[in-house]
Amino acid sequence: MNYIVLARKYRPQSFSEVYAQDHVTEILQNSIEANRIAHAFLFTGPRGVGKTSMARIMAKSLNCIHGPTAHPCNECANCVDITAGVSSDVIEIDGASNTSVDDVRDLQKELVYAPTQSKYKIYIIDEVHMLSKSAFNALLKTLEEPPDNVVFIFATTEAQKVLPTIVSRCQRHDFKRIPVEAIVRRLREICKLEGIKVDEESLHLIARKADGGMRDALSLMDQVLSYCLNDVSVSKVREIFGVIPTMVFSEMFKLIKARDSATLINQLHEVLDAGMDAGELLVNMTEFIRVALLRKVGVAPSDITSEEYAIYDEVANLFAQDDLLYLISTLIQARNEIRTSSNPQLLLEVLMLRLCKIEEMTEVSELIKLVTSGVQAVSPAPVRAASPAPSTPKAAPQAPRSQPTKAAVQAAKPAPQVSASPAAPAPAPEPKPEPEPEPAPPADLKFDKATIEQHKDQLKARLQKKLRFGPAHAFCDAEIEKCEGDRLCLISKSPTLHDALSSHREEIEQILGEFFKQNVRLTLELASDRAAPKIEIKEKSIQDIKNEDPLLAKYIDITKSKLGPGS
Repeated sequence: MNYIVLARKYRPQSFSEVYAQDHVTEILQNSIEANRIAHAFLFTGPRGVGKTSMARIMAKSLNCIHGPTAHPCNECANCVDITAGVSSDVIEIDGASNTSVDDVRDLQKELVYAPTQSKYKIYIIDEVHMLSKSAFNALLKTLEEPPDNVVFIFATTEAQKVLPTIVSRCQRHDFKRIPVEAIVRRLREICKLEGIKVDEESLHLIARKADGGMRDALSLMDQVLSYCLNDVSVSKVREIFGVIPTMVFSEMFKLIKARDSATLINQLHEVLDAGMDAGELLVNMTEFIRVALLRKVGVAPSDITSEEYAIYDEVANLFAQDDLLYLISTLIQARNEIRTSSNPQLLLEVLMLRLCKIEEMTEVSELIKLVTSGVQAVSPAPVRAASPAPSTPKAAPQAPRSQPTKAAVQAAKPAPQVSASPAAPAPAPEPKPEPEPEPAPPADLKFDKATIEQHKDQLKARLQKKLRFGPAHAFCDAEIEKCEGDRLCLISKSPTLHDALSSHREEIEQILGEFFKQNVRLTLELASDRAAPKIEIKEKSIQDIKNEDPLLAKYIDITKSKLGPGS
């Protein structure tokens, strides 16, 4: 007898054997028991979660000799034929290869015939979203008023591609991805029935690799058994799937925390040389940080074994929560970039070096606190003076509270001696001198366009110091249209620059007045609002034209003589 793969051999044959779809099985069982059977069903969800299997179980429940029943016997002729796929009253159609309107019309011609040996004629159309629009439209009338003994069951992975008019005529059931624990439980049962020796970590690796699909998990198990026979070990499973041990990712993030970029790059090269794809590596690193972040906030993911918690907890304790969020966002961005990269290894190397700089970054929340509290995050460089000398000297900056003032130090220390002992304590440092004020502008400055252009840098520095960079830039970028008396007309090139000047008009007038020692009034205009200059067209008489061009005058005289007088 030919070998039957696990996905076919252990296909669900009753509602109770369907995993993780209790919300669907309960509805279908109740509708059968209450004799409230819809004429059309739409099963939608990811691949390998049991949509087609559920459709076959539904067909057996309706056509079982003891039915309709929520518990088909799987022993009568009808159930056996449906299981084998040879029932004449249960027609399975591949929507991907029967997409045309002609295929639907052929199907409609068969609807007039009653079932041969069952109570219902059931049409199971898989991948129904592949039907053409005209084929869908041909189905509309049939779905609206189908024969009493006909039931349609549609299955699709992309329900959004099915016409809304079709969906509205069906009873829709959404299948969900199967949790890792449910897949592990089913794999454990099958391995026990097959006499296969396997450890829990291997089962979890296969379940996670299946990505929520039971059929995918059974297919992967078949692949593993072909390599390991009846003795499955986690090392062999990792070798088959190219899975890197979790401890390797833990070591990589420890190196990121330690900023050991050289060792990190070497370990990256080892992982790539082992055959792991660059995109797959980023996926695994992102998944590792996801679990570490969940552990950081006190969540225990169900897809991780309890033995692995210690590995993730160790990394979670190394980083702050904001650092973990930054790592995830950076890795996700790199995953998007690597799809179109011609040199994935270079991108990964740069990414690792960038992640090693995470300790040098300042959190946004800390910067906000520093700004709101008036404390500078970095010691400022000496400030270049940009304002005129004040009329009254400013007070020296106050010394820190923990440091005594100069007067207190002088009062506390003894009288000075001729020779100071080397062991004598150093005097307290005096407050740093205040930066020299900016020199005052030259006296008797003339308030005109040329003078403003000449001193534009000084004016920009004053505006930038007392206002913001925006108004200072807008002032320097504006065109000086006119400067007469105390009036200064500026023309801005863009609405943004115009708004920056308008919102600080009074402050700018005051700063200009202090600089030129006179009252200044600003007039602000926008370049786009100014009317285009009118072109003066000077009217010329025929005599003027004749005087300017003798040849043209001769032509006018000849033409006028031919047209006659009065022309």
